[in-house]
Amino acid sequence: MRKLRVVLGLSVTTTVLVTGFIAPATAGSGSGGGGETKRVRLIDDCDPATFNAAFGPGTCVGDGETTVEDFIAQLIDNGFEANESADDWEFKPADFHIDGGDRIRAVNRGGEFHTFTEVAEFGGGCVDQLNAILGLTPVPECDDPDVFPTTGVAPGGTLDVHGLAPGTHNFECLIHPWMQSVVEVRATNHDHHG
Repeated sequence: MRKLRVVLGLSVTTTVLVTGFIAPATAGSGSGGGGETKRVRLIDDCDPATFNAAFGPGTCVGDGETTVEDFIAQLIDNGFEANESADDWEFKPADFHIDGGDRIRAVNRGGEFHTFTEVAEFGGGCVDQLNAILGLTPVPECDDPDVFPTTGVAPGGTLDVHGLAPGTHNFECLIHPWMQSVVEVRATNHDHHG
């Protein structure tokens, strides 16, 4: 009975998030300046039959095999462990480095809507029911009404991120907060010269 209530509560919030922000967006302009491109795959394993039945048509457009029941069970069993809360919901690679002037291209290879959002510190996402299961508090970035349109990536879509300053940058999915990447941006030679 507990699992059923969790799924039903999650259904309402997820449907609002997914149907409200289905178009892919880009961070920054698509052409901004030189450098290499590092691809990050946003993946999941949602089973379309059970996810769409629970959360509404179009929630999952992939061909995954994890049912809603298995997804919720994994969250309850695993708690919040980065990249482990739900098997096969992750950013690949999770941690990497780029040089200043390089860009990141987040490519959604899953069947669900995800975000690739820079956060000051890792924490909970914007879905209260998932945060309750995982024992998390939403990150402050959830308060930004433009965060989903500007950092969201629909299935099959891409998001370009560029112009990152040298240093450490944290990215997470604001729906599935265990999906995380730590990006180290290294200063390039021209960054050292005045």
